[in-house]
Amino acid sequence: MAKQKEQVGKYMEVWGDTVVPKELAASAVICIISSMAFFLAGRAFFMSLGTLEPELAKGYALLVGIVGTFAGAIIAGIRFKPKRRILADASGDDIEEILHSAGMTLEEEIEALRTVSPEVIREMENFELYSLLALIPEDSPNYKPEYRRRAKEKGTGREGV
Repeated sequence: MAKQKEQVGKYMEVWGDTVVPKELAASAVICIISSMAFFLAGRAFFMSLGTLEPELAKGYALLVGIVGTFAGAIIAGIRFKPKRRILADASGDDIEEILHSAGMTLEEEIEALRTVSPEVIREMENFELYSLLALIPEDSPNYKPEYRRRAKEKGTGREGV
């Protein structure tokens, strides 16, 4: 497997997401080109029919151009893969600090984990966030004894609350 280059320091934040500026610009160009290509092809097609009024043909061409925008977004999504890496190596002592920086208290997180959907729990399991999963109260439907065991194995020092 080829080793990927690290892009440290080459990111910027746009609308709450972290992106590589060159890839963002390339994606915009791809979308512009595909939108215009679809629009111009649609306009040529609908104008050549001769059965539509020119204004209506141009309106339909705009809809075809919007389809081109979606096609460009799909191409850019395939071409530029996500660069996200979630680094979750929090020890039990760090959990309270992490929650505080997120604007939550430990009690609020425990209550949220009590009622969170199974999909969220599954995602947390995939990321091995056992130090947080160990906070789930025993009377919760989300509780599994293995969370506290795994949190202890990872050396978080937290055995649940």
